[in-house]
Amino acid sequence: MVVKSGPLPGASSNARRWLPARRLTLSQRKKAWAYVFVAAPFIYFMLVNFSAMFNSFLFSFQDYMTLRADRSWVGLTNYQNVLRDPIFLRALQNTIVFALVRVPILTVLSLGIALLLRSIRRFKSFYRMLYFMPFVTSGVAIAWVFKFLYLPNFGLFTALFDALGVPRVYFLGDPRTALASIIAVTVWAGIGYYTIIFLAGLEDIPVEYYEAAMVDGANPWQRFRRITLPLLNRTIVLVVVLCMISSLQNFTYVRLMSKDGFGGPVNSTVTMSLLIYKEAFFSLNMGKASAIAVLFFIIVLIITLVQRRLLAREYD
Repeated sequence: MVVKSGPLPGASSNARRWLPARRLTLSQRKKAWAYVFVAAPFIYFMLVNFSAMFNSFLFSFQDYMTLRADRSWVGLTNYQNVLRDPIFLRALQNTIVFALVRVPILTVLSLGIALLLRSIRRFKSFYRMLYFMPFVTSGVAIAWVFKFLYLPNFGLFTALFDALGVPRVYFLGDPRTALASIIAVTVWAGIGYYTIIFLAGLEDIPVEYYEAAMVDGANPWQRFRRITLPLLNRTIVLVVVLCMISSLQNFTYVRLMSKDGFGGPVNSTVTMSLLIYKEAFFSLNMGKASAIAVLFFIIVLIITLVQRRLLAREYD
């Protein structure tokens, strides 16, 4: 017997029109819920972050003092004042020096430590944990501990210099050594993070390549130069870019370890992020602080675009 398909008995044409054509499969339902859960933080990010960015861009064209109710449109005056400000130029110089000194030191040291950790066989997990501990420690705690160690009269380094008969070094009190002293602390604090990244990259290199090179008589330097560096190129680029961005945005250590908390002595440690904080919350000049923030955003954006270009390259 043949049964003809047709409309359900008693179902109107309007009801049939709104009935779903088919039910979603399990895979489709999972994808739909994934979009729902991803959309929630994305909407929050768009509303909070982009609204703050838009307001900062808007404030940079206004004469906006926090304690004044009125705001007047001044156009590019804030940018002109910022670019003529010697403190801004010094902050830009210190930020660039901070990044150019910190990035190569951290990259080389973390790569060297990763190579050493990869070669050991016993207590490997313990040593990895030991190097990673400074990164998970609070930056505020690290800054205060090293500031105490740097004290000119009671610090550990001063006592060590006195015991060795070496002239004292006023690490944070001398404009010639203050920035380098802070950079040294940030290198110590961040080296474990980049070491873990390098370890992950090294473990992705097949051991067969090294075994074949050893059979051919390649020495350790030749294996490192011909195998490790080329195959680790993407990881090196990633570490350099991440380290560069974190160096440009460094705030905690400079704020807590500088002589007066605002880049002293004699503005030798003032950076872009610290200058924004100072202008916005102590000078209460929100217009000037916003102009500095916009210029700083352009610098970070350029670094980000270079990052995308480098990471998108294909390496042989």
